[in-house]
Parts: sequence; structure tokens; C-alpha cells
Amino acid sequence: MNYLSSILILIGIPALLTKYSYLKFVQWISPIALCYAAGFIISALPIELHPGIVKNIAEVSIALSISLLVLNSQFSRFRSMIGSALKAFFLGILSLFISLVIAYYFMANHMENGPEILGMLTGVYVGGTPNLNAIALALEVPSDIIVLVNTSEIFYGGIYFLLLITVIKPFFSLFLRKYVPISSESMEHKEEEISLNLVSKISAIAKLLSLSTIILVISFGLSYLIYQQINIALFLISTTTLSVLAAQFNTVKILPLKFEVADFLLLIFSLGIGLQINPEKIFSSGAEIYLLVGSVFFGTIALHVLFSYLTKTDVDTMIISSTAALYGPPFIVPVAKAIKNNDIVFYGITLGLLGYVLGNYLGLGIAMLFTWLGS
Repeated sequence: MNYLSSILILIGIPALLTKYSYLKFVQWISPIALCYAAGFIISALPIELHPGIVKNIAEVSIALSISLLVLNSQFSRFRSMIGSALKAFFLGILSLFISLVIAYYFMANHMENGPEILGMLTGVYVGGTPNLNAIALALEVPSDIIVLVNTSEIFYGGIYFLLLITVIKPFFSLFLRKYVPISSESMEHKEEEISLNLVSKISAIAKLLSLSTIILVISFGLSYLIYQQINIALFLISTTTLSVLAAQFNTVKILPLKFEVADFLLLIFSLGIGLQINPEKIFSSGAEIYLLVGSVFFGTIALHVLFSYLTKTDVDTMIISSTAALYGPPFIVPVAKAIKNNDIVFYGITLGLLGYVLGNYLGLGIAMLFTWLGS
């Protein structure tokens, strides 16, 4: 019976949050945070779940989610990126790397799973939450550590996002030059709204899941062929690379609901991780990880502002490139509206999608580098 209850909880709660995502309460806290909270609460209740089912579904969900996010990337847009937007984005990545090095030598090298945590932070601050969680699975990070890193990242991210939509632009404008439009024409990116009936939605979801499953099976086979077992790091890299290749086909480009399905799978993963947590460890050892994540997060922002000042990057481009790296595409539009600049929406979304692709590679590379330095 615990098999069925595990599956129903893992699918039912994300489905409810998706259905009622329009509620201000859900939007304010975020569905991901609510999934973690729900998992945490359920784990403390006398509800018998099957740990193997929870773990397996969570791992498959995040693998499918990252594949779909990469499939959703429109790589032809990268060729039209203006130089300043790309420059600002990579200045943000450079700022992150410097913050990681400082954090490693002052804190992470003395912590359990320190290099792995820095790899996870690289994934989330270049790409997004799916990259963080996928890297954590690839590096076999304990579930308790994954939850702590996720919750601390959400905590600091929530604070900074509030600042982004309120006082950040006036404050950064004290140091950075004003944004000057390249042309008088608006570059606002508007997605075409596609109305789908229930049959069309089911068909699209089935095709997307089938394609992502095929990619995962090929990646699994490649890993088994080389290592005679599942090597999660190779599996993740293969999945990302195959998804990049598949995204080039027109038949894949026209498939709708990629982001929506990926987002739902991410909620399943978040709930699954929450169900595996150990409350005692979270409350006894969370402070150290919160300090590490906060140092990397705000250190990256401070360095990014400094580099933007030195390279004369305008304030709007700096803000939107920082948003793309730290939060990903979903946050581009609200931030662009808050700073009253729709011209940069297109570039911000494209940078965010680029971050999804780079996040896995850079995150795994950083974790391996710091592990090697500490050996």
C-alpha cells in the first residue's frame, strides 16, 4: 500500500500546486518552497511511504526536467545577442568563480561535502534550481545537504528578489551608467499564446516525455557501456548534450509545454527531496551551510557590480544578466517590468536558457576542481 501512497503524494501535491498556482499565497512563497515544506511536514507524520519509490521517482523527475529545459532552449537566438548582454552575463560567472574560490579557502575546504556544495551553487547561480539538484544527484550528495542548500538559496534569493523589484536599480544607478537603447524600436520578446485542448495537451506531454525518456535511456546505456555501471556524472553530461542536439530539430522546436512539464517534474523532485530529509540534522547543522551560501551569493553580486562599473556596463544590462544567472528565465519578465525596461526581456530570457545549458558542465567541473585541490 505504501507504494501507491508514495506515488499519489508525489504526483498529487505538485498537481494541486500547479492547479492553484494563480493564488497569491502560492506565488508569494513559490510552489518549489511549498513542495519542500510539504515533504518536510509529511516526513514528520506517521505516514508510511516507500523510500525506494520516493528516491527513484525524484531522481527520474529531475533528469527529465533538465532534459526538457534544454530542449526548450532556442539556440538560434544566441547569434543575435548583443555584445554587452553576453559580456555582462560572463562577468557574472567570473564574479561567481572568484566568490567560490574565496569561499573554498575560508570555509568550504573545512566542511563535509564542501566541494560538492560549491558545485551545486555553481549550477544554480549559472543556470537554475534544476541544475543544482541534478549536480547534487550526480555527486551523490546526501538528501539533507541538498535540502539545506536549496532552502538557504531560496532564503537569500527571496531577499534579493524583493530588492530587485524595489530599490536595486536606484541604488546600483549610483555606480553604474544609465541604459541607452540601441534603437528606438522595442526589442520586447512576446511569446505567442497557444491554445490547446485537452487531447492536444496530453499528446504534447506524451511526446515530450517519450523524447526525454529516450535521451535518458541512451545516456544510461552509454554510461553502462563505458563503466559497466551507472556513472551519474557521465549520465548527466550525456543527457544535457543529447538534449542540446535534439533541440535543433524543427519537430522538437514546435512541441509546446516543454517548460510547463519541466516545471511540474521539478515540483515532484522538490517534494521527493523533502520527504527524505532528516529534521534533526537540518536544525543542528544548518547554520554553516547558510553562511557559506550567503557568502557566495552576495559576494557574487558585489563583484558583479564592481566589474560592471570597471567595464562601464549599464545598470539595466547588469541587473537583467544577474537575474538570468541567479534566477533563470521565469524571473526575467517581472524584473524587467520592475526596472521599466522591456527592451531587454528577449536577451534576459536567452541568457537564462544559456545558463541552463552551461550550469551542469560548470557545476560538475567546479566540484571536481575543488575536490582535486583538497586531495
